[in-house]
Amino acid sequence: MTVLDPVVVARAEVLKTEFLETVRAEPYPAVEEYWAKYQEVFRGGGTAQDLKDFANSPVGGSPGNMSVFNRAWNEIGPATAETVVRESIDHLLSGPGELEDRLTELIRERGFPGFRETLLTKVLCVMYPDRFLTLLKYAGALGKQGVARQVWRLELPNATRSTIGELIVESNDLLLALVGEGFGSAQHASSFLWWARDRV
Repeated sequence: MTVLDPVVVARAEVLKTEFLETVRAEPYPAVEEYWAKYQEVFRGGGTAQDLKDFANSPVGGSPGNMSVFNRAWNEIGPATAETVVRESIDHLLSGPGELEDRLTELIRERGFPGFRETLLTKVLCVMYPDRFLTLLKYAGALGKQGVARQVWRLELPNATRSTIGELIVESNDLLLALVGEGFGSAQHASSFLWWARDRV
């Protein structure tokens, strides 16, 4: 069981109160529209270009440099690339086994080049907008590790090849529990985490 410093917890609560008094809880219109579009794409609709655009779009969370993805996409062509990316998405969302295991498998072994941790996490944000925070990386100062350390002085474990999926899901759920109630969506809670990180 994680024991947090009461002073740090109180500081986070003060920040949360300030944030909720100043930043609206309503859905972000551009993100809400984008999520709705890609929920249909990930259910089998849309085009190859829609998938390529998703990989390169910062709406709702920037996946970072996509040069590896774009190079692989261009090398094999949009038709084959679309098939492989859709297979990855389908496996993530409805493949056999636990979500954490499927994430690990796609990140470490069978995912499309460049369509790994950040984009797979973003797919989960699109399909489960009330559960997944738009913090698309686990490790580092800008990932879930960094946010937990900065806001709550909480040290999350380093990921290994066999634990990355588990840690992505567990840290997401932990951060959601730590921020608590009062947010309009996981996107809203994510905005608070970025905001709070920069104020401590």
